[in-house]
Amino acid sequence: MNNYWKTTPFPTLEITTSIPPKGCVVDCVFCPQRLLVKSYKGNKTLSLDDFKTIVDKLPIEVRIAFSGFTEPWLNQSCTDMVLYAYERGHRVSAFTTGIGMKIEDLERLRHINWDNGPNGGFVFHLPDEEYYAKHPITPRYIQLVEYFHTVYPNMKNTYIMAMGTVHKSVAHVFPTAHSGQMYSRAGNLMHESILKPELLNLKDHYKTVYNGEGNFTCNCDERLYHNVMIPNGDVSLCCMDYGLEYILGNLFEQDYDEIMPKPLACFDLCKFCENGIKPSKLGGVDN
Repeated sequence: MNNYWKTTPFPTLEITTSIPPKGCVVDCVFCPQRLLVKSYKGNKTLSLDDFKTIVDKLPIEVRIAFSGFTEPWLNQSCTDMVLYAYERGHRVSAFTTGIGMKIEDLERLRHINWDNGPNGGFVFHLPDEEYYAKHPITPRYIQLVEYFHTVYPNMKNTYIMAMGTVHKSVAHVFPTAHSGQMYSRAGNLMHESILKPELLNLKDHYKTVYNGEGNFTCNCDERLYHNVMIPNGDVSLCCMDYGLEYILGNLFEQDYDEIMPKPLACFDLCKFCENGIKPSKLGGVDN
């Protein structure tokens, strides 16, 4: 066994629970959904049974993050997946807009001790007035946000955010929310702008990074072990790889340990990522 992933205390596998034919319905402007749909081949939805098969072969140290490339609760089995992983002893985290979620789901999830490691917790992404995130806002959705407001103070490691000004439909519940810096997804938004022209008017709203020539690796706290599994079982290098160009292997066919990259391995994607760094700065060698 290589156990390369043990070089970080935060090995993480993000789960993309579905890739709908037209991409995530929320279609955030800073999310390369068209590039993802163009690149993806295979089953559109991860089944609960297939998810259990994957979890059963993962080392217990691996945190499972329900996030990935699309809204996790577009898959109606997502809550069952979270509970299965949590009850098996895995640390779990989630990033959701709440779209596809029911009040019953929140009720079933409220007892979970969401992992508060880097890029962790239970993060609820609210709609914004600028329409950067295109939540389908319905009376049922507003009721969900109102219910979440009543339970989230007692849910461990829970946060709210929005890409802009909180939308008026839910501002009576959460008047303000954290809004972070948007990035180019390691250059993928440049490719996405060809398919989504509205991005051409928003270049000043996200940061583009180019680290320079040479070899670069990952400087996230999770290092190279913050990977993303998609519904066909393929595991992408990281959550920046919307073009699915860096597939490490397939967890339906292989064990987790055998597809993990060596520590400080370098990838071209890292040249365009805000987390890219020269291996020598982490104790490695710049080849």
